[in-house]
Amino acid sequence: MEFEIPQYNFNEKPPSSKLPLIILVARLLTIICIVVSIVLLKSNKVTLGNGAKLDYDYYNSYRYMLGVMIAGIIYNTLHIPFAMYYLIAKKHIIKHKSFHNFEFYGDKITFGIIATAAGAGLGATVDLQKVVYTENNSKIHDFLGLMYIPNAFLVGAFVTSGISSILSSLSTLHKSE
Repeated sequence: MEFEIPQYNFNEKPPSSKLPLIILVARLLTIICIVVSIVLLKSNKVTLGNGAKLDYDYYNSYRYMLGVMIAGIIYNTLHIPFAMYYLIAKKHIIKHKSFHNFEFYGDKITFGIIATAAGAGLGATVDLQKVVYTENNSKIHDFLGLMYIPNAFLVGAFVTSGISSILSSLSTLHKSE
């Protein structure tokens, strides 16, 4: 039995496409938006009149936001090397259908949970702003007013995650790869 080792044609030019660049940029922007959102979420603290500290950990919606953001960072960070290889070589490092399905479904799930976290955080902030607090009203409203900023960055991560989700769909469903 004789085995032939596949040879790489060094003169072959890969097809020019901006898809790999857009995928890499979308994943990087998702990570950047999430990191900024986490920094802002964790740094927003208010000391109330009785000495109690009010921060994100006091509300379940904001804790959920933080957990989802950490999961989003981990998932997107794991895919950065694959996106970089795809950008440089113009082909996927792993061509197996299972990997493409993992990326496809993983992007959809990540996109969905980032959407729910953004919705939960924004909904909690809007609802808590409507409450009239008897003590420390201005400090609590200042805290809640600043919570719109990490929510805005999380919405940005939602948009960029949606872009990478759509592009992974194109990559998975593309017949030539």
